[in-house]
Amino acid sequence: MLKKSFFTLVVLIGFVMSMSAQQAIKVGPLGFLFGNYNLRYEKALSEKTSFQVGANFYDYDLGDFGTSGFGIDAGYRYYFKEAIKGGYVFPSLNYDFNKTNLGLGNDEEGSFSNLNIGATIGYQWVAGGGFVTDLGLGYGYNIGVSADDAFAESRDLGTGGGVRFTFAIGYSF
Repeated sequence: MLKKSFFTLVVLIGFVMSMSAQQAIKVGPLGFLFGNYNLRYEKALSEKTSFQVGANFYDYDLGDFGTSGFGIDAGYRYYFKEAIKGGYVFPSLNYDFNKTNLGLGNDEEGSFSNLNIGATIGYQWVAGGGFVTDLGLGYGYNIGVSADDAFAESRDLGTGGGVRFTFAIGYSF
């Protein structure tokens, strides 16, 4: 289910990319080291604004504890000088679906989902050949949306705030 949803989003991003206007496609290369695979698509809406959508799939194992999931996100970027290039402010929404091995030694699993509301301040460089580097720092707040019976005693699982760090590379066209 998660891989099928991720594939569907990738196809949708490919369709949107076929439309004209300045755009970029990016990945977070550091995530590959930890089992987090993501893809972002950004399209300029005006001279100073853009819209970004993305998806990620993750699968972490830490001894008896493990989690995997799929997330989608969308946000609006306001650039201080020119869309897709330079300094920006980026409010966004994310939604994650998680399946977690509870680490109780009996392979019991539970599922939960979170909505994340956040904002990032960053800078995106576009080299002459179209190579993109995106760096940002921000804050996000998770709200636990649903949890199955395995998490009955911790319905607020995942609720809380934290720092966000953005490092992505890609191509602008």
